[in-house]
Amino acid sequence: MSIRPDWWIRERAKEGMIEPFTDRLERRGVISYGLSSFGYDLRAAPEWRIFVNAFNTVVDPKHFDTRSLIEHAGEECIIPPNSFVLTRSVEYLRIPDDTMVVALGKSSYARCFRGDTQVALVDGTSRSLETMADEARDGALHFGYALGPNGRLIATLLDAPRFVGRDALVEVTLDDGGTIHATPDHRFMLRDGSWLPAWELAPGMALMPLYRDVFRGYEMTYQPLTGTYAPTHRLADAWNVRNGVYADEPGTHRHHVDHDRRNNHPANLVRMPASEHVRYHNAETYGGDFDPVEHGASIRARFTALRRDPAWRTHLSNVQRERAESFWTAPQYAARRADVLRRHRERWNEAEREAQRQRQVRFWHDNASARGALGDRSRDAWSEASPERRRRQAEYARSLRLRPDIDASTVREALDATGSIRGAARLLDRDRNVFRRFPEVLAAFRGVPAAAGSYRNHRVASVRPLEGEEDVYCLTVPEAGNFALEAGVFVANCGIVANVTPLEPGWEGHVTLELSNTTPLPAKVYGNEGIVQLLFFQGDRPEVTYGDRKGKYQGQTGITLPRLGTED
Repeated sequence: MSIRPDWWIRERAKEGMIEPFTDRLERRGVISYGLSSFGYDLRAAPEWRIFVNAFNTVVDPKHFDTRSLIEHAGEECIIPPNSFVLTRSVEYLRIPDDTMVVALGKSSYARCFRGDTQVALVDGTSRSLETMADEARDGALHFGYALGPNGRLIATLLDAPRFVGRDALVEVTLDDGGTIHATPDHRFMLRDGSWLPAWELAPGMALMPLYRDVFRGYEMTYQPLTGTYAPTHRLADAWNVRNGVYADEPGTHRHHVDHDRRNNHPANLVRMPASEHVRYHNAETYGGDFDPVEHGASIRARFTALRRDPAWRTHLSNVQRERAESFWTAPQYAARRADVLRRHRERWNEAEREAQRQRQVRFWHDNASARGALGDRSRDAWSEASPERRRRQAEYARSLRLRPDIDASTVREALDATGSIRGAARLLDRDRNVFRRFPEVLAAFRGVPAAAGSYRNHRVASVRPLEGEEDVYCLTVPEAGNFALEAGVFVANCGIVANVTPLEPGWEGHVTLELSNTTPLPAKVYGNEGIVQLLFFQGDRPEVTYGDRKGKYQGQTGITLPRLGTED
């Protein structure tokens, strides 16, 4: 069978295949309907039956309880969260005997991405939407990242990845050079948790970021709500607990079944008693005769001996100093240094610094004994200091004021190079007190936006429309209504799913449409505007068509409910 183009559809429409028939794609001010290059976009009639579970009804296709369907007439319909609505097509169809028709949801409602768009997965990989759709047809389950109702990052099921159709796209370019190709109305989450469609994004806007790093072999994910990192396997474990896979029992450890610390697919996690988990990994690493008590005692004894060795202490100090200096000066750590600076600025903004200062003021005001004790210790330490130590401290204090090679420009260059006051002090081989001489430089440094590269892939660089149309895909996130792309930003769940039985050869009638809202928010649909796209596949005439066997849905008009109990 081959898909038929516009001229074929037009010729058959003249013979009564589609009534009423719109000879071109109508777009102005409406969700498009009418004839397209390969297909026809049906309209939804302004007649609706909304499912409202007021009677705690079980949706049983054999015994459908119509009490839960509320009739509504109007040009607009609001579908409740995680519910559905029934409607019918405006057009009456007469399918030729050699043609099968398949209906696809409109991307205007689905809000889609190009098929090669990569989605971040908790198993340490990413998949394109097109690949996910292929794997889902074979029964694969995909889990990714989402922000839950309270704004906390969670692991969640990415359900029903699917092909939607073809649509025009825009290209969103991020500050790291990455690009995302989405329908213009697809919503992106901003850093403050609000939403904007792709075509309204502007350069410089900050998007909600997904940051992932590896520590000790475990993936850690950035929690935007707290500004801290959390192990991804704990997010996947929480999904298992929420969904009753196992209980959150005290005294248990989370264990990766395949020993891959990056594979945080919920199916790869189990709970084990803590002692059993430790023995398991000890036996795997050291062998079956491993004695953890003896092993721990030998390590403690060795470190005790090392601490008594002055040469070892000197070596350890030198190694640590070299590593610290390398981090704050070496070019390969520039991005990491900038990221530390960004997080520091986000956490220690002006309001938080002021709150910290007020807490210190209240503490010293309310704790006279603490003030006295500290003063006594300070006086004792100074009185016990040797004359040589006091002399060195005095010379150092004078050097802070007199060192001519440190000026405002030198300080600012050091601050920009290292990203922090501590790093700049190390670079200049000075104490941080040296910066007290340059309050204006410090104020300017703290007030400027983050330097280039200090944030990663979460600001918009540009948005531009693309020519032509592309195959587009979407998926559903029932738990949260959003998900994270591999590009490192969060986008809206593709919410409305149109369910239509394929139209068999010889069938005729109004098409009954089931529109499911798979998001946790209400969704709006429009009457007398496009709702699904029909694709026509022509082949050989079957021996018996739907019309030949006089099927029970033949010639249906209006919204038709299931007619089980009778045979075709």
